[in-house]
Parts: sequence; structure tokens; C-alpha cells
Amino acid sequence: MGILRCCAALMIVGLFFGTAFADVKELAKIDGFVISDTDFKKRIMLTPERQRARFTNKDKENLLNKMIDEELLLREAQKLNLYDNEDYKFKVETYKRELLVNLYLEQFLNENNTEENQKKYYEENKEKYANKETVRISVISVGSEDEAKEILKKAQAGEDFAELVKKHSKGPFVNRGGDFGYRTRTSLKKEIADAAFSMKEGEIGGPVKTEDGGYHIIKLVDHKEAGPPPFEEEKNKVAIDYGRKLLSDKISGLRKAVKIQTDSKVLEDLKTD
Repeated sequence: MGILRCCAALMIVGLFFGTAFADVKELAKIDGFVISDTDFKKRIMLTPERQRARFTNKDKENLLNKMIDEELLLREAQKLNLYDNEDYKFKVETYKRELLVNLYLEQFLNENNTEENQKKYYEENKEKYANKETVRISVISVGSEDEAKEILKKAQAGEDFAELVKKHSKGPFVNRGGDFGYRTRTSLKKEIADAAFSMKEGEIGGPVKTEDGGYHIIKLVDHKEAGPPPFEEEKNKVAIDYGRKLLSDKISGLRKAVKIQTDSKVLEDLKTD
């Protein structure tokens, strides 16, 4: 299926032009059949943009060899007159439909999923992107209050907090300086949350005793209020969400404009193996 589909794609999009143009550069020749630089560039355009950006000379060599192999296999298929094979014809027609649909969707989204429209969509749906109030904290956890007080003095005197974590903490995330990352109030132990959410950024506080008997020194790294972030922070997600809405609305409108009848019984009885 893969080789056949690829060959069909080559014919559909016209990648093999032979020697029709005098100014083309010949990358390969197979018994007089030419694979030109134009053919090659068009073939590269079928690969994802990110992959194209990382194309090496070895990648180009591999692709050229693949095109040569496809031409040789295509000739074998021609010898068997597979162009007249009903399975082949069906697959070609199916691929042509898929290709046209994808080209239409690409054009539709390019025309409509603009940054201007995305910003408008974001403003209308800000609550969807709203963040909960969070704090980012680093914590040193020890077993006694006296030890915690000694460590607190060192931390407040300017000693490196991450180093103090490595030396003393019995809590989690020691290998990353005790950094808990961003946490909501409900994701922290109540005593730690109450302290952290009342602190100022950069403040080091404690010791905070928790129900399990532990004592904790807390450093508030950052505090984010609840609410929607700036558009730029959610730009990629908004582009995806708005694109999905555009497609959903488009298909919904097309379906409403026609009469569609389906037979669930026939569908249910249909064998798929």
C-alpha cells in the first residue's frame, strides 16, 4: 500500500516531469528518464516543514535514492499493467479525494485562522484560559523544630537555598533544589499552603509544622494571581482551539445545507474483516 500510494501521489501532483524543461538540473538519470532538481524540490515539499528545516546532505541523498527506487518499482508495476487494477484505481481515487480535502482545509485555515481572529476569539473566551492562583515554592523539610530554625537563619542570612536543600532536606525534589514548581492551594498541605500564599515573592519563611510532624522552611519564588494570562502566553493553544472551532462550524454548516440519510442497521451489519 505504501509504495502504491506513493506512486499514485507522484503521478497526481506531477513530480516527474522528465526532460520537458531545458533549464532544469539533472540529479539522476535512469535509462534516459530524468529526476530533476525541480522534481526533487517538489518531493521535499511533501515532507513536514520541521523535517525540511533539518534536512542534511545525507537526508537528500537518501531521498534521491528513494525516488530512484520508486521509479524502478513503478516500471515493474507497469509491466504487470497494474494501472488497470481495480484496487489501484480505487486507492488512487481515494487519495485524490483526501488530497483535495486536505488542500481545501489548509487554504480555509490559512484564510480564516488569522492572528486577528485568534485574538478576538481569545477575548470572547478568556475564562476558558484563566489560570488558578498559584505559587512556586522551594521547600526544606526536616524532622525537628530546632534544626529548622537553624537552617532558616542560614537561608535568611543569604546562604544558597538550593545548597541548604541538598545538605539538610528530607523532603521531595532535593535534586532540583526543593523546587515544587507552580502549585495551587489545594495541591499543597494546608499548613504549607496557608504560609506560602501569604508570603511575598522572594521571602523565606517558617518553620511551618505539618500534621505529619515535619518542619518546613519555605521560599516563595513566584506568585501568580488567578485570571487569564496574556494572549501571547496562550497563542499556540488559541490557534489550535480556534482552528478546531472553524472546522467544526464549517462542517456543521455544510451538513445543515444538505439532506443526509444514514442506515444504522446496514452499518451495524457491515463486516469489516
